[in-house]
Amino acid sequence: MQRSNRWGALALFIALAGSSAMAWAELPAGYRLAQKLVTPDGSVLQVLEDQRISAQLHSDSWGNGLDEDSFDEPGDLVDSPLREAQVRLVSASGEVIAHENLGYPLAQVEKAPLKGLPEPVYFLTIDQTAPMGSYSGPATQLLLPDKQQLKPLSYQGTDGKAQALTLAQTGKAAWMIATPASGGADELLQVSSFMDGDGEDDFATRYQTYRFVDGQWHGASSQKKGYWDMESAFPERTAFP
Repeated sequence: MQRSNRWGALALFIALAGSSAMAWAELPAGYRLAQKLVTPDGSVLQVLEDQRISAQLHSDSWGNGLDEDSFDEPGDLVDSPLREAQVRLVSASGEVIAHENLGYPLAQVEKAPLKGLPEPVYFLTIDQTAPMGSYSGPATQLLLPDKQQLKPLSYQGTDGKAQALTLAQTGKAAWMIATPASGGADELLQVSSFMDGDGEDDFATRYQTYRFVDGQWHGASSQKKGYWDMESAFPERTAFP
């Protein structure tokens, strides 16, 4: 009887393991699992991309623009355009808790190396780079899956209103993480330059700081005449509010 029970338990374990594996294998038609990242509670952040985008093509195209010339059979894209990337939050048992379409074919997720925050935060970056131009590029959102699933974090502006916290990396914008000299949670610094007038040399540069205070991200910004682009050094900390 003991031996029979052991075999029965083993069969049940194999069945459960197989069921879990099947759950993990379920992807929408035409997609591949491009990335997965396990969170502290055991749930998993997944990025799905069109199965025609290989890992190598993703790497080669990131920040450079993905167009039909990137493919061996570009004509196929006319009849079947690239699917937009998706991000999913999947439980430890394989259940899809939440998912979002991202609007562009390429995306990636990483644990944000931010010190001083009460919970782990993740950077979700969507590559919005156009084949030409210097005002597009990867855009990064902040996710707190433990509390907000896949809803991006917002910040409170000086007017008290909540706004989407999105960090841009383009030919005329960049951001970085900064640790305050006075201590506390890491800050996010964003610099961006844009046309501000009718003349071709009429540019302004905006400096933005995002701080985590009392359980909420807060944003402050300043602006001055002048031009900045990716060929320039990142501004000194004193340039930011």
